[in-house]
Amino acid sequence: DKEKSRKRYFLFPLIFLTFGIVVFMFITGNGEILNGSGSASVLYSTVIAIFILGLLQIFDKRKSYTQLIETSFKGMGELLPLVTVVLFAFALGGSMQALGTGSFIASMISESLPFWSVASLVFLSAALISFCTGTSWGTFAILIPIAIPVAISTELPPSLLLAATLGGGVFGDHCSPISDSTILSSLASGCDHLTHVKTQLPYSLLVAVITMVLFAIVSLFI
Repeated sequence: DKEKSRKRYFLFPLIFLTFGIVVFMFITGNGEILNGSGSASVLYSTVIAIFILGLLQIFDKRKSYTQLIETSFKGMGELLPLVTVVLFAFALGGSMQALGTGSFIASMISESLPFWSVASLVFLSAALISFCTGTSWGTFAILIPIAIPVAISTELPPSLLLAATLGGGVFGDHCSPISDSTILSSLASGCDHLTHVKTQLPYSLLVAVITMVLFAIVSLFI
């Protein structure tokens, strides 16, 4: 049996975390939220949210200061193997980008392709790039400058190819075994990392195939 908890232990840190990120975005951006540092804002907000939770525990005499320190180090120890996996994943993703993997895959798109297949191939290219590199934002940076000129030359709506790029990038990012999104999802659910990758792939691949077919159909009627 476990001691009954209280809602404020969850709500107060979560509320501060949510609004704290926005505040720190303003602070780190010198008043301009778009210029703020997202990573620094999340870090500061998370640290203070944990500190608030600790104060609530001490105030309600649920845990002593010593117990909180022991729990914190135990939690960090359990996360260390996962942090190592994330570090190696970033290193592998960076290596793939340095080797030009994304640009190589993106080279399959050209203006000479049948117009109805362009959007589907843009989606496929984005999915492969993000799966190999583990990043959706890096995929957008590589593929959007290629997809938009192709859309203009083929007279396809730029919004269609932009949607294909964004969709494919997010697909690969959430399925890639070296993506931080995938790694953190398996951590949060207490699931083995590779098991998480294997179990989500059949569903994701089915949706990806359907999406490619729909992009081709839409292109025919535009």
